[in-house]
Amino acid sequence: MPDAPTPVATVRWRAHLGSDAPREPGLIHVRHAAEANVFACPLPSLGGDFDRESWRITGPLEQGHAEGWDYVAGRGMAFAALHIDDGEHIDRPEQIQQAAFDTYNQLFRLQRSLGLGQVQRIWHWLSNVTAGEGDDERYRRFCRGRAEALDGHDHGMPVLPPATLVSSHRRGLRMHALLADTAVVPIENPRQVSAYAYPRDYGERPPAFARGGRVQLGATSYLLISGTASIVGHESRHVGDVSAQAREALDNVRAVMRNADCWQADRDLGALECLKAYIRDPDHAGVVAEIAAAEAPGVPLALLHAPLCRPELLVEFEAQMPLP
Repeated sequence: MPDAPTPVATVRWRAHLGSDAPREPGLIHVRHAAEANVFACPLPSLGGDFDRESWRITGPLEQGHAEGWDYVAGRGMAFAALHIDDGEHIDRPEQIQQAAFDTYNQLFRLQRSLGLGQVQRIWHWLSNVTAGEGDDERYRRFCRGRAEALDGHDHGMPVLPPATLVSSHRRGLRMHALLADTAVVPIENPRQVSAYAYPRDYGERPPAFARGGRVQLGATSYLLISGTASIVGHESRHVGDVSAQAREALDNVRAVMRNADCWQADRDLGALECLKAYIRDPDHAGVVAEIAAAEAPGVPLALLHAPLCRPELLVEFEAQMPLP
């Protein structure tokens, strides 16, 4: 008799607050805390409905370390994490460029070793993100290093995935990546210039990510929405006004949902599984929370302290939702 087919994994995301995170097989935990291990989001929580989250994958999981990355893998998908300390030498910006080049190539080698062909979602936390002048700003140098890694022909991003990049409260660069063996369908935002098509004003090499992506994680379909700020076209809007920036950013989240053909007018942002708000000034947390609760009622919200990749940006949201 032929072998029985391997069951397809299902994936479920859950929000947790405080010590409400169970320890059981099949869970990948991400805690929001500046001084925590490599699987943590290195940002202080400013409140909200959850300060840690978990991805539950049905079936056995394998834990390992390869190519500088720690990972948990099972049934055609993996969650990988890495942290490096580049020294944060503002007078040596080439170091973060080299770090970006190296870590992306290490990620691609890890993918090959795990047999997973596509990055589904990636998160970056880069300390002192806007330090440095002109093209030597740390963020711009990071973008150069990433682009140089993507210039190679043998890499694991045949299409650009959704991504977030904000500043970190740990020196250096931390990255998390969600990997799988299925293709990403990238989703752009018609209200914004695609990040990879930004003009030269924003650096020698533009950022490399999609505004969102439809992904298949085992038997579960998701819309994953990238870090989304108050940008229309390619320009920052509502400088100095956190309330207006929050509303503009949420309008951009709506635009991605509409472009992904999963918009339901009666549910609006209430269809989201969660929202994360990255906030430059902790004093703005209450205002952002009030706006998010009004515009996305009932959606679990995390409020995180993080300077963003442009000095004038005060708040950025990322989101996700399971698809039918």
